[in-house]
Amino acid sequence: YFSNNDCDDDEIAKMKQSHSSKKPSFLNKINGTMPWLPGLMHGSSAPNIVKAPILFMEASFRGIAQVFFQNNPLSGMLILVAMFVQSSRVAVHGIIAIVCGNLSGLFMGFDKSFLSCGLFGYNSFLVGLAIATFDSAEMHMGYNWSAAIGVIITSYFSSVLFVMLGKMLAPYKTPPFTLPFNISTLAFLLVMKQITRNEVNEEPLVSVAANPLTAKAFFAGSIRGVGQVFLANNIISGVLVLVGIMLCSRISAVAAFVGSLVGTAVAALVGEDAAAIENGLYGFNSSLTLTAMVMFYVPSLGSVSFGIVASVVTVFVQLALAETLRVYGLPFMTLPFCLAALVFIVIQGTTSNVISVPLSSMTTPEDHLKRVKRLSAGFDLLFGAIRSSSYKGDLRKSWKSVVGYKKGGTKRMSSVLEEYDEEVHGVEESGGFFNCCKQLFGSSSRESRIKNIQQSFRMSVAMKNRALRDEKVSYSRMFTYIDKNDDHEITKSQFEEFLRSFGLDDEVGLDFALEAFLLMDLDGSGDIDLDEFIAFAKISRHMPAIRSLAVKFFDFVDVNGDRAVEIAELDSACQYLNLPPISDDDRGSLNALCNEDDELEFDMIVNFVTIFKLKSIIKEYQEKGDSGHNLDESLRSSVRI
Repeated sequence: YFSNNDCDDDEIAKMKQSHSSKKPSFLNKINGTMPWLPGLMHGSSAPNIVKAPILFMEASFRGIAQVFFQNNPLSGMLILVAMFVQSSRVAVHGIIAIVCGNLSGLFMGFDKSFLSCGLFGYNSFLVGLAIATFDSAEMHMGYNWSAAIGVIITSYFSSVLFVMLGKMLAPYKTPPFTLPFNISTLAFLLVMKQITRNEVNEEPLVSVAANPLTAKAFFAGSIRGVGQVFLANNIISGVLVLVGIMLCSRISAVAAFVGSLVGTAVAALVGEDAAAIENGLYGFNSSLTLTAMVMFYVPSLGSVSFGIVASVVTVFVQLALAETLRVYGLPFMTLPFCLAALVFIVIQGTTSNVISVPLSSMTTPEDHLKRVKRLSAGFDLLFGAIRSSSYKGDLRKSWKSVVGYKKGGTKRMSSVLEEYDEEVHGVEESGGFFNCCKQLFGSSSRESRIKNIQQSFRMSVAMKNRALRDEKVSYSRMFTYIDKNDDHEITKSQFEEFLRSFGLDDEVGLDFALEAFLLMDLDGSGDIDLDEFIAFAKISRHMPAIRSLAVKFFDFVDVNGDRAVEIAELDSACQYLNLPPISDDDRGSLNALCNEDDELEFDMIVNFVTIFKLKSIIKEYQEKGDSGHNLDESLRSSVRI
């Protein structure tokens, strides 16, 4: 439900273009999955012989970070640096492995989107690190051809295993995690008869004395546990891995550390060896488990609880596997994580306590949380609108007549507001009340058609003077211009005359204007006084944000991207959020809004819920009699998501 479909609608396209024109900060650019980077390379004028290696390298870095479910090339670069801090020899074998794994995906014609996301590389990278680590205790020397050949063959095998296991687990909507790495590496160790315990498990590459467990050693073991995912127990390497994860997702970084902390604590409680705990050997599997839980489930109290339980289970699975594999001299590697995490991920969809994230929509936990909040807020808007007593009966007929459903009318309304705003503020002013209104009513822009405007109207240009930019003064000048009789009230006829004077003479546009007038009339007197005008001006300033919220919701729900929302798509979104099915009454109201093709037209339904939201804000304002300050606070809370 979160795919970013291309949009043909002019207004939505302009909104997206406006959003993309904002220059993000450097940190925002390198945060998350950096989706702009491949597009930048594809769109460059460089020859393919230059672009292809760069894109391959970028995919390889993403593959390194994908070990911790982070689809960010800079995260992969930092993790690779951490591997060189641990052992340059091991890091070189990891590079050889990930290159071979990605090349095997290309040569076998697998889905290139998997390659670009780094999914063909992460198992291969771990294969290279493991074989090099088990082959020799040398940190920077000790290269041999047998290890390199073993890395090439085994990394190729792990890529094929990834596709096979992924196909087997597809019905359960679960990835194979690091099972391909574990299976292929264990097979290599058995074939080569290198089945003795390695230095990482019994004699760490960075020596740590076997002293009683202290608070300092416990904390160091938790940090090392994050690095031990990559078979690195250097504490600096662990810190660099954490920083790399944090670069993509802060939630994932916290989960990685807390998971390692939980695993280390459980091992300490059951009385495991202090040296092994300090080396992080009981933290890395649980670190992966908790990170997976906040990635495959939307972060919440339920998913975190699941994750902590799964992390504890991971430690006990690790203890059982260590005892079983010790007989054969085999390391357990990340098998405990795979077995424990699969149990908790396969059950997705069977519990209402957590919301699972579709594999095709997976980015970062922060993004998942934000999108679910928008979906939930969108459903609140939609169901609130269709249940409103104001729209009972023939919803579609009343909606068309009241708010001017035809695009021509809203564009004409936009033109009127634009001309007035330019005369009052000048063409460079962008924050005026009517300029905010036109963002809601339409996106048309054209030069002013009014050549001979009244002198009193031209005098309002004095608002450019900083001393006269007070809100109340600005709105008072607007109010005075419309109030031709100078009786401190604007009647419906005066408001209509004001619109007609700017060329709004079609019935659809005037219907829209009447709806705006009714919104402004807070006390129901039939006239608009200055306080009501100021209140409506403040509300209108938030119109684009409210509309944007509705647009984002229906854009998420519109899975097929045809700019029309089907009831079935709403049903699927409800199921995704673990919401109750749409009731028969609500379904009947939605069907009343559908067109002849039984679809909710995108523009119409967005306008429908937007006007409802504005009416609900005004109704609350009327009932509570809040001051302008409290109204502003209410408005900000309404568009915060």
